[in-house]
Amino acid sequence: MMDRRVTRQVASVLLVIAVILFGIKSLDPKSEAAAPPKEGYVEVKQEDYSRLEQDAKEWKQKYEDLKKEKAAKPDNSVVKVMHLNINDGMTSKEVGRQMEKAEIIEDANEFNDYLAKKKWQQSIQIGDYELTSEMGLQEIAETITGNLPEKE
Repeated sequence: MMDRRVTRQVASVLLVIAVILFGIKSLDPKSEAAAPPKEGYVEVKQEDYSRLEQDAKEWKQKYEDLKKEKAAKPDNSVVKVMHLNINDGMTSKEVGRQMEKAEIIEDANEFNDYLAKKKWQQSIQIGDYELTSEMGLQEIAETITGNLPEKE
């Protein structure tokens, strides 16, 4: 039989060997096999992940800038439609103000000046007209005066 001293020495040696083996195993990168990623996940390198995060920040900033830019610009793609009823005795200034108020034209005075230049102020016809914001001054003037389009 072994005496206690020998048993303690053997136990001490075994303990030292266990600690050394544990230390070697924890320092060896090959010993730890990486678990495969869970289903639906992809493993990405840290540098790729950092680049993707940076790209996401840049795209978010571009989106915010475009959103601000769009908010600052009026939406010209909306076409305004107006049903204009011209009654007996209405002046070209009154007609122009109605169209400006309905946002069919930008400036009633500019429209009145256009009619004056063409000498069409007295040619405005009584009636109902459908006008849109896509129409130019010439087209509107020709419509409400009954004058034929000018040849180019």
